[in-house]
Amino acid sequence: MDHLLADPASAALIKQLNPNFTAPARPFKRISYIEAIAWLNEQGIQHEAEDDKGNVIKDEAGNPKMVDHQVGDDIAEAAERRMTDILGVPIFLHSFPLELKAFYMKRVEGSGADGGPVLTESCDLLMPGVGEIVGGSMRIADIDELLAAYKREGIDPGPYYWFTDQRKYGTCEHGGYGLGVEVSC
Repeated sequence: MDHLLADPASAALIKQLNPNFTAPARPFKRISYIEAIAWLNEQGIQHEAEDDKGNVIKDEAGNPKMVDHQVGDDIAEAAERRMTDILGVPIFLHSFPLELKAFYMKRVEGSGADGGPVLTESCDLLMPGVGEIVGGSMRIADIDELLAAYKREGIDPGPYYWFTDQRKYGTCEHGGYGLGVEVSC
């Protein structure tokens, strides 16, 4: 951002698009997923209850039943945006439960050992007035762990030989090159 604001052309464009823009202060606030769940509940920010198939549960009047957040719930965009707008600063929301993230995300070492959730080395960047703008994670580097993740998710590793072979022949720890748009049908 500093580089863009130092360049007269890009700085003029930024001011044209948003005359009141000010660069966010650093470092950005960091909140773990578990801390965010507690914060949302302390603030009385609830979410719609869902049944085991993901359908919204409604009360007798047909309105969605609202419930407190629990560890294991996916934090909906509306709750993330309320949290970010109330705090008023950019937030790195990190360390999500394994079940909520993609199979190829690396686990936080030692998480789950105490009976709590297994967490991922992942984060989302949330901006006030916008919500989530980007997410990222470290990727599994160990082939046995990756093969177990395929199995856990019921994924045939065959079509992903190119992704698996990187671990087979050695890879470095990295936070990119996940599965997504680069997967062909």
